[in-house]
Amino acid sequence: MKPFLEKIQHQKKTSFEILHTPNLNKTFYWHYHPEIEIVYSKSPQGIRHVGSHISTYTQSDLVLIGSNIPHLNFDYGVDNKVETVVIHLPSNFFEQKLLQASEFNLLQSLLSKANQAVAFSGKTKEKVGQLLESITNLSDYHRSQTFNRETRVVDPFSHK
Repeated sequence: MKPFLEKIQHQKKTSFEILHTPNLNKTFYWHYHPEIEIVYSKSPQGIRHVGSHISTYTQSDLVLIGSNIPHLNFDYGVDNKVETVVIHLPSNFFEQKLLQASEFNLLQSLLSKANQAVAFSGKTKEKVGQLLESITNLSDYHRSQTFNRETRVVDPFSHK
């Protein structure tokens, strides 16, 4: 099946868009977009389908998906409630001068090596998952400040 080009509608002039639990579990949403995507899903089980990679996850999943990489919604086919946080970052997000600070060197290195997507595990998955869940209810300003501050201390090499 050919993926659908999703056009992300930026509701506000913020540095990134965030969706909290879009509830698409009954919809096969095979899509791609120019934005970089960070997805955190909490569910007893689920399917991760990114590019040509298909696998399952248990308890939770945290994935960084590169620009224009086809992927399926992470709650597809799951019968129970899935808590999902999706962040869409502009494709040049990590190229902006502010984010070229030395604190982001490890993350920039990881992104340059990631051809399609990177799945995270262990403490990184747990810490970033908690961060993403916590920022969904913050104001735009506090959401951006918290995201930028907290992602600087994440170990980008604790991925699968």
